[in-house]
Amino acid sequence: MKLLLAFFISAIALNTCENDSTEKLAGTIFFVNSSRADCTGVGPMKCFQTQESDTLDPEGWQLFYAGIEGFSYQPGYIYKLLIKKEKLDPATVPADASSIKYTLVKVLEKNKDKKFLLDDIWKVTSIQGEKIEIPETTNPNQDNDLVLAIDLLEMKTLGYNGCNNFHGTIETSDNNSVTFKITGATKMMCPNMELPSNYKSALEKAKTYKMEDLQLYFYDAEGNEVLKFQKAD
Repeated sequence: MKLLLAFFISAIALNTCENDSTEKLAGTIFFVNSSRADCTGVGPMKCFQTQESDTLDPEGWQLFYAGIEGFSYQPGYIYKLLIKKEKLDPATVPADASSIKYTLVKVLEKNKDKKFLLDDIWKVTSIQGEKIEIPETTNPNQDNDLVLAIDLLEMKTLGYNGCNNFHGTIETSDNNSVTFKITGATKMMCPNMELPSNYKSALEKAKTYKMEDLQLYFYDAEGNEVLKFQKAD
């Protein structure tokens, strides 16, 4: 009888521990993207991009204006988090703050975002499928290679088109889509402006990309190769 009683007590205690463990791990699944995005709160700021979902949708990112208590963020990784949400008393919350408190329960996954392999300096080797001939530069401080520097943390690009330096923005997604927008450039005139013009035109046609070893390829909307790059030393 005593042995049977001890068995039931142990079973009850084990069940209680399991319930407590389940309750402690209860929460909401959050995915956090590999880079922050520009957003506006009381002023310009950087926001997390998140999804509140059990499964990740590559196109489902939304701006997240609150913080996550206990979460140490490292750019370049996609996180799957278990989050505890607590509704706060609106009377105690500042007008520009969230009425929900988000607290990290557990990091479920932390995976390197493959598109961050783009984050580098690249030299152009061909435009529209044709190997380019690099003209001699007239600027002694300027390398004559056509280059593109990609910064995915800031979602910005810098480059040299054979005559002028330029800068712009970049957008990418998890399905290898890419778009560039040139927002500014120096205004030097060179003897041959055809190459800079072709480079700019090809870059703005880019819609998708592919990486193989140290090579980077951009394709237009029809799948035609518009640019080929070699990773810079």
